[in-house]
Amino acid sequence: MSPCGSEPYAYDDEQAIEGRWAEAARTVRSMWRELPRPGGLSPDTGDRRFTDPAWSSDARYRLILKGYLTWRRLVMAAAEAPSLPAHRRRQAEFLAQNLTEALAPTNTLAGNPAALRRVVRTRGASLVSGTENFLDDVVHRRGRPAKMPSDSFRLGETLAATPGRVVYRNELMEVLQYEPRTAQVHQVPLLLIPAWVNKYYIFDLSPGRSLVEWAVQAGFTVFAISLRNPGPDQNAFTLDEYLEQGPLRAMDVVREITQSSQAHVAGVCAGGILAASLAAWYAAGGQSRVATVTLLMSALDYPEPDAGEKPSAAEMRLLTRLLSNRGGLVDGRRISLLFDLLRPRDTIWQPMIAGWLLGERPQPFDIWAWSEDGIDVPRALFDQSLHMAVDNTLARGRLRVKGRPIDLSTVTQDAFVVAALRDHIVPWETVYNSARLLGGDVGFHLIPSGHVGSLINPPRPAAVYRTSHGALPADP
Repeated sequence: MSPCGSEPYAYDDEQAIEGRWAEAARTVRSMWRELPRPGGLSPDTGDRRFTDPAWSSDARYRLILKGYLTWRRLVMAAAEAPSLPAHRRRQAEFLAQNLTEALAPTNTLAGNPAALRRVVRTRGASLVSGTENFLDDVVHRRGRPAKMPSDSFRLGETLAATPGRVVYRNELMEVLQYEPRTAQVHQVPLLLIPAWVNKYYIFDLSPGRSLVEWAVQAGFTVFAISLRNPGPDQNAFTLDEYLEQGPLRAMDVVREITQSSQAHVAGVCAGGILAASLAAWYAAGGQSRVATVTLLMSALDYPEPDAGEKPSAAEMRLLTRLLSNRGGLVDGRRISLLFDLLRPRDTIWQPMIAGWLLGERPQPFDIWAWSEDGIDVPRALFDQSLHMAVDNTLARGRLRVKGRPIDLSTVTQDAFVVAALRDHIVPWETVYNSARLLGGDVGFHLIPSGHVGSLINPPRPAAVYRTSHGALPADP
C-alpha cells in the first residue's frame, strides 16, 4: 500500500520510458542548436506580452524572447517527464505553467520595452505611479495586483442595481424579491440560486448585463437567494444545511408570497448542484414544486480520473488546510486566488504589468469586481464538495441530503442547460454529460464565451450558439 492510503504509482513500462527519454533528449538538443539562429519559436497565438515592435526589431530582445520560449518549452516538457507517476503529471503541468508565467521577461522592468519607454517619456512619473500602486496593493490586497481601481463600482448603483427588497432572512441567507416591471406577471415565479463561493449578484451584474433585469422585464416575479458570509459556528454546515436553510426555505417563502404551488429554479455553477438536488429531493418525497430547472455552467457529473490520478484523502485535506483562514473557514479570497492561478497570465501578471511597471490601473470591469467579492465556505461543505467531485457521488446516485436520495434521473421537469466553450473552471463537456443525467426534456446550449460571460451576455440578434435537437448523444 502506498503512503496516505493513495493508489500505487502508475508508472509506464521501461521500454516506453526509455523511448520517451530519448525523444526528450533529441528535442532539447534541437532547441539548443536553434537558439542562436533567426526564426524558430514564436509566442503563442493571442499572447499579447510580446507584441511590442522591440521584440522583433531589436536583436537583444529577440535573443531574450527566444531564450525564454526555449526554456519555457523545456519546463513544460519536463512536466510530462516519463519518470513522473501518471497522477503527478497534471500537478506538474499546473506548477510548470505558473512558474513559466511568473518568470516571463515582461514581468520585469528591464525585460519590458514598453515600460522602459514609458519611464523615459514620462520622465520617471510612471515609475513613481507604479511604486505607489505596488505599495497600495501590498497594504490593501496582500500583494495581489489590482485588476481595476477599488472605487470603480458601487453596489446598488452600478452593480446589483435592479430594484428589490429583502423579504426573508435566516442565519445562512437572505431572500430578495425584485420589483415587477410589467402590468401583469407570469403565474409561476422564478428563484435564482447562486454558487456558495460567490455573491448572488452575478445574476444582476450591471444594467444591460443582468439576468434579473431581463427576467422582470419579461414578466417574471423574480426571487434570488443571497448567501451570507458564514461564521466559525457554521463551519460544520454541509449540503444538508445549505439545502434546508437555503433553497428549501426559499421555496416556502416564494410560495407564501406568490401563492403559486410551483417555481422555476435556476442555478449557476455550484448553485446548479443545489437546484438539481432541490428538484430531486422533492421528487423523492413525491412532491412537484419545481416547474422547470435551468443549470448554468454547472457540473453534476465529473469525469472519471485516469488510472492513478485520483487524489488521496491526505491531498484533499492539505488543499482544504491551505485554503482555510484562522477561523477555520475556507477563505473566499484564497479560492479566488486559486481560480486566478488557472489563468495567471490574464488574471495576475497582466494587471501587475499595467499597475506596477506601466504605472496605470486597468479599466473598470464589472466581472472583476464581482469575482473578487467572494464569501467564505464552511470547511465541512468544502470537504464534501471535493469528495463529490472525486467520487462522483451525485452522478452515481450515492448522495443523500436531508434523509432522501438525490437521483438526477427523477428530475423529469423540462430543463435548460448552458455551457461555455471557453470555460476554464467547468469544461463544457462536463456540463454536457451532466445534462444527460436529467430525466426530462433537456435543451442544451453551448455558448462561445467564458465561465461568467455566458451568463451575463443578453439576448441579441448577432448572438451565436450551438444547441441540441432531441436526445443528447453519448459523444459531446
